Amino acid sequence: MKYLVNFCVFFILFTIQGQPKDKAQGLFNEATQNYKNEQYKKAIEKWDTILDNGQHSAALYYNIANAHYKLNQVGPSIYYYEKALALAPNDTQIKTNLAFAQNAKIDTITPLPKTFFSRWYTLLVGQFTFDGWAVMAVVCSCVFSLLFLGYYFASAEQKKRLFFTTAILSACLFILALTMATVSYKALQKKIFAIVFSQATDVKTAPKNSSDTVFVIHQGTKVQLLEADGLWSRIGIVNGIEGWMPSSDLKKL
Repeated sequence: MKYLVNFCVFFILFTIQGQPKDKAQGLFNEATQNYKNEQYKKAIEKWDTILDNGQHSAALYYNIANAHYKLNQVGPSIYYYEKALALAPNDTQIKTNLAFAQNAKIDTITPLPKTFFSRWYTLLVGQFTFDGWAVMAVVCSCVFSLLFLGYYFASAEQKKRLFFTTAILSACLFILALTMATVSYKALQKKIFAIVFSQATDVKTAPKNSSDTVFVIHQGTKVQLLEADGLWSRIGIVNGIEGWMPSSDLKKL
């Protein structure tokens, strides 16, 4: 009787947990069919329902971005491509489509020049997300432990040398992955970005409408959020210029 009760409880829990996933998959398939039939708004509504239920993935964000791009909605398309890229930083298709969407925006901003070290550092850190670097660190630590045990218990000199060398290599990779995970986490906490959703917005010198306009920013431009003051946000763009704009005109990544 005890095993029967446990089995029934497990079956009920498994069924309850499986229902949201099955429903989300059904909605995803329906939205995909709507997209194929060029019913982009319907597709977006169904994909948004999946997001509202707390489920997300690179594929989901990517498809939403494609639908917005088809509707010539530059800001939302760039926003969702960026969300997809954050989950799959090495996906070439997402990068390609994001580049197409960025070419459709009005603002062309030349970033501040970077040193060779800065470019190399950005490229290295961007190979994985924070989670990816953390997983790599854990894997390397496990591999190091196994190799060290192999070195400790090996009797042949050649095997000891092999285990020792590979253990040192895995230890170096562990340190690198742990460092990159720490750097990625700090960057994630420190730098907050957003996408401009309004067609055009005046960026001001102070958080009030009566202040002078520094420049005009348009839909789809990516900005860094530096400070918030009520209904206003202080933003910075890649060329180093900063200013204030209404928070309602932005959507935080």
